[in-house]
Amino acid sequence: MTRGRPANTGPARVLVVGDVHGEFELLAGWSAAVRESLGPLDAILAVGDVEPNRDETDAAGVHGPAKYRRVGDFPLLVEGLLDLGAPLHFIGGNHEPWPALDAAGPGRWSEGVHFLGRAGVTEVAGLRVAFLSGIHSPRITDVPRARRDTARERTYYTAEEVHQVSRAARRAGAVDVLLTHDWPAGLTGPRRNGPVGRAELRTLCERLRPRWHFCGHMHDRHRGAIGPTEIVCLGHIRSGPQAFAVIEREPDGRLVLVEDVTGSARNPIRATSE
Repeated sequence: MTRGRPANTGPARVLVVGDVHGEFELLAGWSAAVRESLGPLDAILAVGDVEPNRDETDAAGVHGPAKYRRVGDFPLLVEGLLDLGAPLHFIGGNHEPWPALDAAGPGRWSEGVHFLGRAGVTEVAGLRVAFLSGIHSPRITDVPRARRDTARERTYYTAEEVHQVSRAARRAGAVDVLLTHDWPAGLTGPRRNGPVGRAELRTLCERLRPRWHFCGHMHDRHRGAIGPTEIVCLGHIRSGPQAFAVIEREPDGRLVLVEDVTGSARNPIRATSE
């Protein structure tokens, strides 16, 4: 497996987005603004709660209130009426069409859109990306060989999947980016009547030691660090710049965060907080 692209093609540039929740028109608009400001993108990474519902059947499989079971803008992307400007690679969160995703498995979800899968390591635009879909649940994550039969249970990751990421990383080598939906523990104080983040995700980050760890789920932007790893928690796409980050592979191999690019880019769509 190679690290990075040939030198004559320039550095990799990847847009990372927080919770999309079916708002693909907003994603297309912000991607266009970033490309206008920085230049072409090689890929877009999404940290879950993407809701890429192709039709009503997909939407019906999303766990949660009715607002999470709408089709959303994804059919416009499928029909070629929206342009994201780069291939989208996504993990799953707790609001996804999990019956359809599990049936399809990792790989092409539609033209230019790829589901990374439940857990593992892959390469995107020359970056080695480790990933874990879903969120924690004591009744699934903490129970050996737990079954995920219901729509709700499908939203949770298992302990075996956490171990699967570690094993895949040992085989693949150094990880550039870790994607999870949940936050790792220890980044901030109590919130919403309880602690924020998961201990097993902090341990995973400590073992993999990626350059960057991106997550979503809480709809808040937050920066932190775990050892040598920079953590960036991303907001809801309706929060505009708070939902985005851009990373680039420099010619010397360093993977850097492009600061405030979406804040200074022209906002093509008026985004309001949820």
